[in-house]
Amino acid sequence: MMQMKKAIAVALISLMMCFSFFTLSTVTCAFTSVEPVVGVREGDWMEYTISSAGTGNLPPSHDVIWMRMEVLTVDEPMFFTNVTVKYANGIMGSAVWTFNFVEGNTEGWTIIPANLSAGETFFDSYIPGEVIIQREEQKTVLGASRSVIIGSDELREIKEWDKTTGFFISSIEVYKNATNSEGYYIGDLRVTIQAVATNLWDRQISGLEQSVFALVMSGLVFIVVLSVSAVIIWQRENLTKLSLRYPLLLNRVIPAVIIIVAVVFTATVVPLVWMNMGLRNAEVNMIMQTLWLSLILASFAFRRVNKYFIHGILMTAVVIATLIGFASVILMWTPADSASMDVYFSSPVKIAEFIAHGVLSIPALITGAWFVALWRPNSTTFPDKSSRLVKILLILWTLSYIAGLIGYIVDYTTLLGLY
Repeated sequence: MMQMKKAIAVALISLMMCFSFFTLSTVTCAFTSVEPVVGVREGDWMEYTISSAGTGNLPPSHDVIWMRMEVLTVDEPMFFTNVTVKYANGIMGSAVWTFNFVEGNTEGWTIIPANLSAGETFFDSYIPGEVIIQREEQKTVLGASRSVIIGSDELREIKEWDKTTGFFISSIEVYKNATNSEGYYIGDLRVTIQAVATNLWDRQISGLEQSVFALVMSGLVFIVVLSVSAVIIWQRENLTKLSLRYPLLLNRVIPAVIIIVAVVFTATVVPLVWMNMGLRNAEVNMIMQTLWLSLILASFAFRRVNKYFIHGILMTAVVIATLIGFASVILMWTPADSASMDVYFSSPVKIAEFIAHGVLSIPALITGAWFVALWRPNSTTFPDKSSRLVKILLILWTLSYIAGLIGYIVDYTTLLGLY
């Protein structure tokens, strides 16, 4: 009997402990679920254009036509952003804004808690009170499909935010019969603010994030160049028979003209086409470097079948195009570019990327320039003399490309979960 009572007591105690644990967990989850979520991270930025129409003028301190918000540091529940603005008179200004969602500091609803849905609220200490999210829509924002949440009040006719990050993406604000703290009277003015650029997400091209699209295009370029080269090599005997009638023209002049024109066109016009599609410099550079490597590999394939002239003209055209591109970057270097270099030293990973790519690419360019200086189209001894040089060039160029590819994937895509 005593044993049964002890067993019942132990069972009851265990049941009470489980119930208490379950209750405590539920209450804890309930409390943590209402904590506002900071959806931004260091380095996130958004740029906006600002226009106004109607009667009355904004005071000089608010006559802004462009704005950029960039997150400096995040120390939840606080984070800080640097806000840079351009006034109508061309003067630039900047200030650091402090956000704290727990205290209701959203700086005019510019950044709000992340992942809010229709019917949910966030606290604004300026009103003060809760601001309700009125609805949610799926929209294309800066080239990508995003979940957009929407709210409004007496001042803000409509305010839209990116749901995942909380960054505002557009707003229409209406000022009627208002006198601000500086004494300026505004009759009836509508101010429209629209996001025009961001690094929070990639544009989508053909259903792919543009950074991934650039990788896909790089792969296609690689396949096409090597496939065309393989077909030419495969049909080299037929092409040789065709060239017997006009040996100089078909063996030297026409291939040289075609290769030079194609490489020059590709180096100058094609990047402009990609940029007009909205690709960034890094993405265009990724595609172009893939093209150059594929042409170098193709040139080695021609060398293997004793087509030394095509090998030499391909190598020379690629090296010269790359050197011109490198020189143009150096010549157009500005102090602003020097400041932007800081990003390459912002973490051990980026430092490793920068050093690896530099250590490999600079010797590759020097070796390529050496090849161009030594190459003689009619030389019968150059193929043997250049054997070791071209092997070193191929190794350096390939390793440099691989280092750049890895850096691109880490810095510009989410494929490794690091961007």
